[in-house]
Amino acid sequence: MSEVTISTEEYERLLSNEKHYHNIINYSNDLISRHRIDKGSTYISMSNVAYEMMGYLPEELKGTSGFSYIHPDDVEQVIEHINMSLIISHYATAAYRILRKDGSYFWAESVCRYVYDEYGKEIEVLAVTRDITERKLIEEQLQQNEWQMRLITNHTSDFISRHKASDNLEYLYASPACKTLLGYEPEEMLGKDGLSYVHEEDVEKVRDYLISVQQVQVDPEAVIFRFRRKDGTYMWSETTCRYTYTDQGEFEYVVAVSRDITERREQEKRMRESESRYKSLFEHNPIGINALSMDGTYLSMNKSMEELLGYTNEDLRNKPFEPVAHPDDLAKTNYHFELAKKGETQTYEIRTFHKDGHIIEVHVTNVPIYVENEVVGVYGIINDITERNHYLAKIKNLSNQQELILNSVSEGIFGVDLEGNTTFINPAGSAMLGYDVDAMMNEYHLKQIEQSEPDGSPSLAGDTPILRSLSDGQPLYREEAVLWRQDNSSFLASYRVTPIIDNGERVGAVIVFQDRTEENEVIRAREVAEQADRAKSEFLAIISHELRTPMNGMIGMIELLFDTLETQEQREYAEIIMDSNNALLKILNELLDFSKIEAGRMELEYSEVSIQHLLDQVTDIFAMPVQEKKLFINTHIDPRLPSYLIGDEDRLRQVLINLVGNAVKFTDNGGVLISAHLKPQNNAQSIVIEFSVQDTGHGIPEDQQAKLFQPFSQIGTATNRRYGGTGLGLSICKKIIELMGGSIRVESNSNRGATFAFTLTLNAADYPEITAAEQLLHATPSVPSSLYGPLRILVAEDNATNQKVLLTILSKRGYQADLVENGAAAVEATNRKSYDLVFMDVNMPIMDGLEATRRIRQQHRHKPAPIIVAVTAFARKEEQLLCMESGMQDFVSKPLRITDIEAQLEKWSEYIRNHANDRK
Repeated sequence: MSEVTISTEEYERLLSNEKHYHNIINYSNDLISRHRIDKGSTYISMSNVAYEMMGYLPEELKGTSGFSYIHPDDVEQVIEHINMSLIISHYATAAYRILRKDGSYFWAESVCRYVYDEYGKEIEVLAVTRDITERKLIEEQLQQNEWQMRLITNHTSDFISRHKASDNLEYLYASPACKTLLGYEPEEMLGKDGLSYVHEEDVEKVRDYLISVQQVQVDPEAVIFRFRRKDGTYMWSETTCRYTYTDQGEFEYVVAVSRDITERREQEKRMRESESRYKSLFEHNPIGINALSMDGTYLSMNKSMEELLGYTNEDLRNKPFEPVAHPDDLAKTNYHFELAKKGETQTYEIRTFHKDGHIIEVHVTNVPIYVENEVVGVYGIINDITERNHYLAKIKNLSNQQELILNSVSEGIFGVDLEGNTTFINPAGSAMLGYDVDAMMNEYHLKQIEQSEPDGSPSLAGDTPILRSLSDGQPLYREEAVLWRQDNSSFLASYRVTPIIDNGERVGAVIVFQDRTEENEVIRAREVAEQADRAKSEFLAIISHELRTPMNGMIGMIELLFDTLETQEQREYAEIIMDSNNALLKILNELLDFSKIEAGRMELEYSEVSIQHLLDQVTDIFAMPVQEKKLFINTHIDPRLPSYLIGDEDRLRQVLINLVGNAVKFTDNGGVLISAHLKPQNNAQSIVIEFSVQDTGHGIPEDQQAKLFQPFSQIGTATNRRYGGTGLGLSICKKIIELMGGSIRVESNSNRGATFAFTLTLNAADYPEITAAEQLLHATPSVPSSLYGPLRILVAEDNATNQKVLLTILSKRGYQADLVENGAAAVEATNRKSYDLVFMDVNMPIMDGLEATRRIRQQHRHKPAPIIVAVTAFARKEEQLLCMESGMQDFVSKPLRITDIEAQLEKWSEYIRNHANDRK
């Protein structure tokens, strides 16, 4: 976000206005809540209005799914609308029905927005929910204003640039901030006319400013102008310029520091509008607002309040509120006013008198007025609810809309009074129970409806769960129950009993039930299918095992046959038979392992496993194939790991052999890195070890990665034809690791290699040598071994920024390079130590890179010389030719890019390996 700078006077005035505005909006009747970005939109926190609006305390809602309170008829459409709107526009508005704690529903409207962290990543959803029941039922009711305060803070670095001291101010340097502020890459601006980015109406102002600061020795004032962005829009910039001079006193450069003040200008505009907004909020708000002193006298009121009471501001100014309040509600009014004076926001309903004498029913919110953390008065926010209460009285009886809702739902719903007599029932309920609606009304049927428990035992007369819930006034939910129809047949059901509360008094209960007979039949069918699947897996395990026996006999006899063969042709035929048998045995082994896992018959044998020995065994197995393909295979073990771990050594070896085998199979250049390291862990009771196998092979397309761990699945028919296999290997690895309580994952891109990693969670008590401090989140895994094979690297660079960039790139790829800051030091370093690769900056103090390269070549005439790669800001052919003539073998251009450095490492590491004997 952009930084905003305003003067002290502007800030104080804005703070004063915002304080009044905040006092009102922060205590509106809207429910403000925060939600996780998950499937259920889980509540994180919410305002206290939750209790008045939904009947739940914030603590009851916290951690529950926000979507679970939406009416069943609305929930699917609302969830889809909110999710799609947030994805497309990061903003969603939806109207729907919300469940209160008492089981009733009310209409609400919610506005949802993403909340971002400082990196622009969505971290949660902010929702503002308003009760719009009155708007649904009373079209004439005044709409409730929605107030929101949104704090947008932008943090960005200033844009720093250096220009030629010429008329067109040609860019010589542009800091990376130009990408954030203006959308340009620094390279796009270099060599460009500086004034060409200035709005044509501001060019002369900028020229005049530059003339005025040419001889200024103190900090110059800034110039404000419009700066053209890459997308054609303009950013308001506050820029400070200073000239630099040569030793002869002539202008050399212009250094400029530019700051985005677009937001600040908008802030100033908003500040000017704030007074009118607050004035408009107070004076023109459709809801009545008044300000009361600490002794309860009127200080001021808005026009809506005047219209509500019939009094003018002058009529009531400095008058007490008591004469306006209804005598029967005066004590209640004083009670809440005293609490508001103590800093507690109050909401309540009372009656008040109009000037002409008629009574008005109002909803009152008392909000403390703070000045420097001291309550100096009380706001009264008054909403006329006379008409609303008139309609709510009618709504207590069944309305046409309620009947429509009840008639449309598939669940059975009926209500009873405190004596158990039926007060209403919907068609679905009467159909499931087999009663005529008229026969159910005002009659007692609860004993008939619930006669027995799910296990068949009878319920005691007068002591069924529904009757107990009705008597106790407590909500009840039963997942499984038996309900009885009028014809004495029964059905399996689930039901919920919710008390009906009217004006704080319990008047009955509503029972919502659902026939679950078909659902249980589906469950039984699924169990039958699962049993059949287990039988299939057991059959496969038996057949695979039976096939292994003759296969082992065949292999043994062929091995004995070798000793009796006399000709080379016979031996070749026998070897083909042996290879075919081994391939078939491997397939049978995979099928046997897979079937054991599927049938739940694979058992793990735990013992002490040496990590070093385990990795050595795996690398020994693949030594020959790696050598044949001219690859490398390295291992790395985190020094913080214990020497031994408790696990199934055979199964761990099986997984590693499968992963390394795939890595070697699909890698033509480069090699394979096997590593084990301690992962950061918050839980001090356990430790997590991660094994990973990283290769430089073909890589795996993202759209194919989901198939990797599926049984009998391979990525493409071409791969299957070339490399063969059953497609079970990775599936078996996944199931073995999961059986050990771990997990396995893959990271890969096409033509960039692949990394397969799996984790094991171990009991920390078994490894006392690993301290709790080593498991904390701030512990970082050790740097992996070098991906392109061992290389001794020297960096010769004088610029601190370029030093950090280059060393960091090399470090993240496993190389700890030595550093020198000039050419002379580079010559001395290569004479003192043997290096494989040198990244040589061309322009350095004391001795430049070209001269340093010539001397290094001179010193290494009779011994192996390092590969020298030029690091230069110039990419023209003339400079490249100079580099090559000095003895350099390659070059990379500044600014440094990761892909360029990786290309050099890959290219020259392969060259060094292929010419290893020549360099000895």
